[in-house]
Amino acid sequence: MDNPNIQLPRPEEGFDRHEPKSGLIALVSGSVIVVLVGMIVGVYWLYMVAYEKVEFEQYSGVASKDLQAIQEREDAHLYKYSYIDKEKGLVRLPIDRAMELLVAETEAGKVFYNTTAYPAKPEPPGGAAGDALKAADAQNESATTTKNAVPPAQN
Repeated sequence: MDNPNIQLPRPEEGFDRHEPKSGLIALVSGSVIVVLVGMIVGVYWLYMVAYEKVEFEQYSGVASKDLQAIQEREDAHLYKYSYIDKEKGLVRLPIDRAMELLVAETEAGKVFYNTTAYPAKPEPPGGAAGDALKAADAQNESATTTKNAVPPAQN
């Protein structure tokens, strides 16, 4: 204790013998708790309002303009006649008319693609993934045997 920078209290000064101001401490603590609870409730309320707004916009039945434009374009492609390429003579038929023509061609036997029904092949154990793994293993095995192959002796 020979440090000259430390000053000890003088005996006539004594110590602070007053009690802490508990009312002020309680007031500050209570106000901090009220502010924190208010912030939590406020953030929750904002989240719920924003969530309900998005939910209302999505499920209220009012479609967005982008969705309406997409549906109109799809309807035009599915239900209206139009030219795809006028020079080549490619036209777009309504889907109902295209199905009628397809049924008529099939009944007349003029279908240009294979319509023969084939029985389904039974799937091996392990499924399609098992076949892919076997093929990969076979390919790796053939690659390693090719690398390790000994060249014929030259005479």
